[in-house]
Amino acid sequence: MSLKRRHPRAPGGPLSTALVLLAVAATALCGLWLQFGERQDLDTRYTAGGQAPDRIDIDASVQRVDAAGRELVLRVLVTPRGGLAEAGGVSPAEDLTLQTSSSVRGGGT
Repeated sequence: MSLKRRHPRAPGGPLSTALVLLAVAATALCGLWLQFGERQDLDTRYTAGGQAPDRIDIDASVQRVDAAGRELVLRVLVTPRGGLAEAGGVSPAEDLTLQTSSSVRGGGT
């Protein structure tokens, strides 16, 4: 007499697999939504000065912060307007100097 061993099936089948995949997708979408919302909350815009025709607009965005190393990396976009810009408004009419905290204190650039 031959005894055949029966292998038990995995519980659920295709329906439980579909539910697991749906749960994973919902969790991933929820995580992306929360990350996007947090990122939007961190993007803050401050405006100083007026809207004079002759001005320089400066947009700075934080790229990296190292609190332990006391370093901050910024991306700075300087846009001259009006009489402070050359024809076409792309370049400043005169040289601009950007002073950072280290250059003001007499350190490096």
